[in-house]
Amino acid sequence: MYDISIIIVNYNVKHFLDQCLRSVNEAKQHLNVEVMVVDNDSIDGSVEHIRKEFPDVRMFANKENVGFARANNQAIREAKGKFVLLLNPDTIIEKNTLTDCLHYMEAHPDCGALGVRMIDGEGKFLPESKRGFPTPFASLMRLTGLSKIFSKSKILNRYNLGYLAENEDHEIDVLCGAFMFMPREALDNAGLLDEQFFMYGEDIDLSYRIQKAGYTINYTGKSSIVHFKGESTRKSSLKYYSTFYNAMSIFAKKHYGGGMINPFLWMVNIAIFFIAVSNLFIKSISAILLPILEFIIVMITLNSVEFMWAKYYYHAPDYYEAFNSMPLYFLYACIWIFSIWTGGSYRNVVQYKRLFWGILGGSTAILILYGLMDNDLRHSRAIIIISTAVIFILGSILRSLFKILLQNKALNNSIDTRKVIVVGSLKSIEKAKQIMDTSGGKMEFVGALAREEQEVDGVLFIQTIERIEQVIEVYKIDEVLFSREDVHMSEIMKWMTRLGSKVKIKIISKEVQSIIGSHDRNSKGDLYTIEFKYNINLSFNRALKLILDYVLVLLILLVSPILFLYKLNMGFLHNLFEIIRRKKTFISYFKMDKDLQTLPKLPVGIIPPLVIKSINELSQKEMHSTNFYYARDYEVRRDLEIILFNFIALIKAL
Repeated sequence: MYDISIIIVNYNVKHFLDQCLRSVNEAKQHLNVEVMVVDNDSIDGSVEHIRKEFPDVRMFANKENVGFARANNQAIREAKGKFVLLLNPDTIIEKNTLTDCLHYMEAHPDCGALGVRMIDGEGKFLPESKRGFPTPFASLMRLTGLSKIFSKSKILNRYNLGYLAENEDHEIDVLCGAFMFMPREALDNAGLLDEQFFMYGEDIDLSYRIQKAGYTINYTGKSSIVHFKGESTRKSSLKYYSTFYNAMSIFAKKHYGGGMINPFLWMVNIAIFFIAVSNLFIKSISAILLPILEFIIVMITLNSVEFMWAKYYYHAPDYYEAFNSMPLYFLYACIWIFSIWTGGSYRNVVQYKRLFWGILGGSTAILILYGLMDNDLRHSRAIIIISTAVIFILGSILRSLFKILLQNKALNNSIDTRKVIVVGSLKSIEKAKQIMDTSGGKMEFVGALAREEQEVDGVLFIQTIERIEQVIEVYKIDEVLFSREDVHMSEIMKWMTRLGSKVKIKIISKEVQSIIGSHDRNSKGDLYTIEFKYNINLSFNRALKLILDYVLVLLILLVSPILFLYKLNMGFLHNLFEIIRRKKTFISYFKMDKDLQTLPKLPVGIIPPLVIKSINELSQKEMHSTNFYYARDYEVRRDLEIILFNFIALIKAL
């Protein structure tokens, strides 16, 4: 029999799982431990990675996502340990965590489940480390936010027990499923996780049943783990709200009765419905607010520019009075907003480059449409061109205001250069710099902190680790990267807690080329790897390529009578139709490249990125290299250059 069976349910968090398992291996020490991973049909290569890097781990590879409770039960039924630890993949445990839990259990034989102090990636204590039962009143206080406002109240914050000290030991009601250390005997008596909970709520239900079986639920503040909260699920979708609030409803119905006359259940269900709908409504409004405001700005701009053009160019303010501009301007506004949206500008509202290209793409489409219109619908190209500049200026101002009002650190960091220091050896510094260089983020390496004072040379190492707070203040540091190879996990956690929200803290993996971290318990954690980033995969570039294809199709159709004279057959019309259907594109890879499957997918090209007389002029290596650099460094202007300098070859290929 094993001392402990550690069970981890994974879903598409390979790099976090890797770090979790490495921390488990360090914590096993002299203990007899079996580690079991249940993968819920991940598509990120988790199963292959774990089988290769951790051959001792028992892997259960599901062919579908069966949910958290059912996946845990799969492994529990096979577990041979005296104790069972349910552990989230986005956690890192200390070296002494497992032995501390065993010693605690030996001293408290009536304990049926034990939890530890959890901190997030910023070093902040996670209040769900210790919780009370979600009675109707406690649930309402949480759902309405009053428990958060009065966090230290014994009456209003029964849900997260905020009045209990986080660094002490307590008997509580509910543990978080991210870390539940239980005797197998308690599980056998209380029963396994209830599988009607797909995700969320099963930890509350299990804690309740363990207590009903005569055991206590305990929390110890003497041992800590890092929980990069929110890695396996995104908390902004309809699916999240539906799953979470449905789980609360299931628990209330199961343990407080489901009859029509139960007023408590009615109160909980009404509160659940109200909060779920209001949260979705707020998120929906915030998602469409900027496009609505910019649509209004476009309409106002077009009408204002029309008036000014009439007044100062034609010296007649009523020059366009007989011209009904509103339907046309409405169409123009729709084209501009659609172009901005397809360019990805609404996903990152302060990416002014994306805004510029989105507006320019819309203006190009509008001018083409203008050229195809009847003379009665044409009023002035100048209005369109002037409006293009004004819309960009006003749009940039609006987005700057959004940035200030939102006060969103993550948003700001996506456009600002982040100053970074590394704590570790020369080898770790080079590793971190290599990952930063290929991560696509704007990260400036400021310097390193040494473990020992004699290592400081004043150039690369600017100070020792004990002076980290002064370094952060003087150099205005945004992120600190700790090397697990050089700094013990317990020391990293100490600095996480001590530094708090002053900086973001991330961890450099010991064995693999990755940096992980998290700064917000409700958002997905950060992950930087050494993997290649292809510009062609960016939705912004994909949209521009699509727009270029369609614009070129229109231009070719406009001059098609000339092409009929130049080319006797009509085969090129079929190719144009295929481009419209997205089966082909004007510029794409060399089709003869045998390693084409390793690159991002593109439609078949009319011509390749490099026009040559014969395919025999290039070797396989040269073709693949050309294709690789085209995908990695893609810019729409590169396509334009290829088309302009090889227009005759393009027409012939059609």
